[in-house]
Amino acid sequence: MAPLGEETPLIGERSCSLSSTETGTLQVYLYHRVAPGAAGVLTFTFGKYTAEELCVHAAKACGVLPVCHPLFALATEDLSCWFPPNHLFTVDEVCSQVVVYRIRFLFPSWCGLGQSHRFQLLNDRASPVLDYPVIDYLFAQSRSDFIGGRMAMALSLPQQEECLGLAVLDMLRIAKEKHQSPSEVFSHVSYKSCIPAPLRCQIQQHSFLTRKRIRHRFSKSLRKLGGCQPDGCCLKLKYLLDLERLQRRWAEESFLVRTTGSAKDITIHVAGESGVSWSCSGSEVRQHFCDFPDIADISIKQASGDGAAVENRVVTLTKTDNRVLEVEFPSLRDALSCVALIDGYYRLTADAHHYFCKEVAPPRLLEDLENQCHGPISSEFAVNKLKVAGSRPGLFLLRRSPQDFDSFLLTVCTETRSGRDYKRCLIRKDEDGSWGLSGVPRRFCSLRDLLGTYRRCGLQAEGAPMRLAACCPPQPRGDGRGWGVTSLHGVCDVTAWVV
Repeated sequence: MAPLGEETPLIGERSCSLSSTETGTLQVYLYHRVAPGAAGVLTFTFGKYTAEELCVHAAKACGVLPVCHPLFALATEDLSCWFPPNHLFTVDEVCSQVVVYRIRFLFPSWCGLGQSHRFQLLNDRASPVLDYPVIDYLFAQSRSDFIGGRMAMALSLPQQEECLGLAVLDMLRIAKEKHQSPSEVFSHVSYKSCIPAPLRCQIQQHSFLTRKRIRHRFSKSLRKLGGCQPDGCCLKLKYLLDLERLQRRWAEESFLVRTTGSAKDITIHVAGESGVSWSCSGSEVRQHFCDFPDIADISIKQASGDGAAVENRVVTLTKTDNRVLEVEFPSLRDALSCVALIDGYYRLTADAHHYFCKEVAPPRLLEDLENQCHGPISSEFAVNKLKVAGSRPGLFLLRRSPQDFDSFLLTVCTETRSGRDYKRCLIRKDEDGSWGLSGVPRRFCSLRDLLGTYRRCGLQAEGAPMRLAACCPPQPRGDGRGWGVTSLHGVCDVTAWVV
């Protein structure tokens, strides 16, 4: 399978199914990989895998760090539904399965310096929120959606101009990556391959002279912008920003449901910028229900069916002011897809260590809560948390590594001859599931077992003895009022957006 690049059809354009003819496999399709020429698919054989586990494998293949891992999720092959992070895939000899690894959680202006930007602890300059591997992936995903026709848009004359402008940026990006001049690329790559199919058809219906004029204008724009020598990443950022302006609701998801009281069909809209809203079917008027930090509870229950089992599920959203939105989904899969979306946005905007219902709880989050473990925060913020907690000798903080999915870091407050100090220990989880301190041969069957042992007998770091007296656990964020930041899972102190 070739990577999903310029030389291969986009997911939405393939005439046949992505599914492998080989039974007994689960395939995860990727839009972009770090290694040039690497296959755009990960294949898993017999066994059981959670959706989150598959996302971690995909993140490693795509160069996505743990900080940005919560932005991704798995979608069905036709992109009609999403799997919650705890969904269990069973791979056997009966059939094959195909899922797509995608960025699901997005906020406006993440790719530029608009309403939000990232503020780094050691660098007070603003920068794009997303790391470069995530920008690369978002670009490849968005380009696939745009060219594949998955972004609904009216082809008015201004929008046609915008689409052709995006094609110019795309051609410049191709030239930059292939180390060719824009003219060389333009001679063997059609600009029509960089625009949506409906626009291609519309251009094809024009007269020969009109098509020639469009091509001439495109070539002229390409040469003009090519003379500026733009950076490849800047071209991708500009592409994403222009695409966002062209399709303002590109990151919004909608769910067709029915109200439980009046049995009226309505549409639930969920977006990072506007929270949860709803509209009557066929109406453009929307009623805002809540922002994500205003949600107090979410529940899922089976709809009543006069004693007979039904597939429908009733989802109840309760706000902090006790207002309720109760709707009925046509299936459990659709209900879980919507609830997982709201649940994920809540962790990004209000409380990184919270989940609303066990049906969509991320396994890694449950593991963190059990072990009183923080997300992938930096050493500086770990030390700061210990200082806020009192900096008593023996106070320690457990956190996930910001760089490695299989590593944890232990930051311990110690008393030395020169005064109060903070030591760090690396904890590794091996492929066989065993745990151990870096450089120490002793292995443990669980993280809790490791911590319990060293709390009893102590340990050494950098030649200094340390004791683990008390843990500094993650603190709940409450209702989130007064916040001016958006956080990723467990990293609300590492990466923040000033609003």
